[in-house]
Amino acid sequence: MAIRPVLRFGSINESVLLLQKALNLAPTAQAPLAEDSNFGSKTRSRVVEFQSRQNISADGIVGEMTWGVLEPFLALLDKLVTTNAPTTANEDELRDKLVAVTESALLTFGWGNAPVVPDGSPRIAAARGCGPVLGNRRARQGGASLASIYSFARDARASLCLALSTERFPLKSVTDGSSVPPQAFTMEEVYQLDPAKYLGRRDLLNKKDIGSWCGIFATYCYRMAGLGVNWSQVKAQSRDLFDIVLPGVAVRRGDIGVYSVFNHHFVVVEDSAAGSKVQSIDGNVSNPSEAVVSPWNSVIGRRTYLRETLKNQNGRFLRPKFAALVAAK
Repeated sequence: MAIRPVLRFGSINESVLLLQKALNLAPTAQAPLAEDSNFGSKTRSRVVEFQSRQNISADGIVGEMTWGVLEPFLALLDKLVTTNAPTTANEDELRDKLVAVTESALLTFGWGNAPVVPDGSPRIAAARGCGPVLGNRRARQGGASLASIYSFARDARASLCLALSTERFPLKSVTDGSSVPPQAFTMEEVYQLDPAKYLGRRDLLNKKDIGSWCGIFATYCYRMAGLGVNWSQVKAQSRDLFDIVLPGVAVRRGDIGVYSVFNHHFVVVEDSAAGSKVQSIDGNVSNPSEAVVSPWNSVIGRRTYLRETLKNQNGRFLRPKFAALVAAK
């Protein structure tokens, strides 16, 4: 990690500009900062807000600890410089760029083949907390990284990514009789429940936590590649920006797959002939290795899809209309 200067109210330099740019990528309830290199009252207010969300001393002074929790956003800025530059109009180059961005996100925020052990690093495990409980909330493993993905995908729930609630929520098992009262679970415990046994699990995660973020991740990859799309357009399968391709035909790297029964999205990372397996990188999958069934970690990982499975689950692919996506940037 680079050694950065301590900044406070009144500082005026290029490091303040870097700070302002990073804060503008972080979740906030305030207006975007003017990126003017001047540490004024609005910048201080944003620093205090950010520190409070990260459960560190909210003194408005940007020292080693604050720079440390800003690191995922600083890394995102570095990527923006190299990957979100003016976009080529060549489709093959754009597809290559999409895959490169997706592979980079896996390398930066994923766990590779390592087991998930919450450690406070930028690696994402959205279902797991790390560190102590503070004010009925526990920091989410890789929460700042996930917040940057949500923010860049233009999803308003970015602030929810930073921590998991330790409040207990009632859920009733389908195997319990009517006389058995619901059990109460923390949000981390809810993630580990069997969705077939606790039918309200998915609804609770969507209402009280961040829900599924696979489509958010796919949108982030597109935007990082310089393509003009937001999550609501991907979710709606906008015909202005995508063609719909059925699961049995040839697909190309950079297409977005949709596993429709579960509304799961993924980025195709290799061209695939009709009938052959589809190689992808997905957000919000259980573990780095699909051979591991539990615990549910919610990570970025590689997957392989059988065409017959996609067909049976009403799957499809969104084929990007690159001219429209470039124009919409």
